[in-house]
Amino acid sequence: MNFNAQAGPDGRAHRSVSKKPKRVSDVNALGSTIPYQQMTSQIPTNQYMTNDPNNLYGQQQYAAPQQQQHFPMDQQPNYYIPQPQPNPNVPRQPVQPAPAVPGMAGGQFTMFQQPIVQDMAMQYGQKLADQGKEIVHSHIEKYLPMSKLKYYFSVDNSYVVNKLKIIFFPFMQKDWGMKYDHDNPVQPRYDINAPDLYIPAMSYITYVVLAGIALGMQKRFSSEQLGIQASSALAYSIFEIVIYTLTLYIGNISTSLSTLDLLALTGYKYAAIVVTVAGTILLKRMGYYLALLYSSAMLTLFLLRTMKAKVLSGQDQSQSAVGYDPYSGQQHTDHSVGRKRKLYFLFLLTGLQPVLAFWLTVHLIVNETVPSA
Repeated sequence: MNFNAQAGPDGRAHRSVSKKPKRVSDVNALGSTIPYQQMTSQIPTNQYMTNDPNNLYGQQQYAAPQQQQHFPMDQQPNYYIPQPQPNPNVPRQPVQPAPAVPGMAGGQFTMFQQPIVQDMAMQYGQKLADQGKEIVHSHIEKYLPMSKLKYYFSVDNSYVVNKLKIIFFPFMQKDWGMKYDHDNPVQPRYDINAPDLYIPAMSYITYVVLAGIALGMQKRFSSEQLGIQASSALAYSIFEIVIYTLTLYIGNISTSLSTLDLLALTGYKYAAIVVTVAGTILLKRMGYYLALLYSSAMLTLFLLRTMKAKVLSGQDQSQSAVGYDPYSGQQHTDHSVGRKRKLYFLFLLTGLQPVLAFWLTVHLIVNETVPSA
C-alpha cells in the first residue's frame, strides 16, 4: 500500500496551487536587515565623553582597588561603578600638577626610595670620598710629610722635663749620641738627644702670651700688637730656615740634617726667649739682661753639642776639594775644606740664635718707671 503525504482524509491528492507574491511599495515595512545587538546591562560609553555627566573637564576619577576575580572568557561580567557626585555649591578648583625636578621623572623618585639603590648610592659616595681623601693626602704628603711630622711630636712628660733640663743645663749631660733602630732614629720619647717639635711649638705659644703681658705692663697692649708679635716671630723662623737651606745648598755641605731637624733645633730658642721675657716681667730691666745672657749661653752650648754629631760626623766626599797635579799625574783630596765649611755653618746657626732672641725681646723690656698691671 502506497502512502501519499499529499492525500487528504478521503485519500484524494490535493492539487498544489501556487500563490503569486504580493508587491510591497514601502520598503521600510519589511524592517531592517541588520540584526539587533544583544541587550546587556552595561551602559554604552564613548571614548570622547566621560561617564560622569557632571565631570565636564574630563578629570580622572580613581576608584578603590577591588579584588580581582577570574571569569571565563565567554562570561566576563559588566559592572557599573557609580562615580562620586561633586557638590554644586563648592566651586571647582583646577588640579595643580606636582612640581617636576629637571631631568628626573616621577618613576625615578620611587627607584631612589628602594633600600638596594640607597645602599649602592652610599657605597659609591663613600668610595668617592675615600678617593678624594687619598688625593688630598698625597698632595699634602708631597709638600708636608705628615708621617715624618708625627715622629717629632712623639713625646711624653718625662721627655719634656728632661729635655728642658738639658737645654738650660747642658753641662750636666754626658752622652750626646743618638740611638738608632735599623738605621732609623728612635722616637724622642725613647731618646733624650733626639730633636722634637713639641717644645718649640709650646714655647712659641708661651712667648706670645708673655709678650701680651709685658705689653700690658707697658700699657701698649692691643690685639693688633699681639698679632704683630706672633706673625713677626713666625716670619723670622721661616726666613731663618730658608737661609740655612740655601747655605747648605750653595756651600755643597752634606749633612744628616733635614728641614724638620733644622726647624726643631732652631725652635729651641723660644724656650730661652720665654725665660728672658719672664725675667723682665719679674725683675724688670735687670732681670731681662740676666736671663738673656744665661739662656743664650746655655742654648749655644746645647746646639753646639747636639749638632756636632749631625754636621761633623761621617767622611765628607761630595764637598771636598779635588785637585789634579800635572807633574805627579795623581789626584789628591783635601778633606779639610769640607770640614771648614761644616764648621762655618755650625757657627752660623748657633751664633744667630742669641741675636734673634735679643731682637724678638728687646722691645718687651719693662722699665722701672712703668707701674705693673
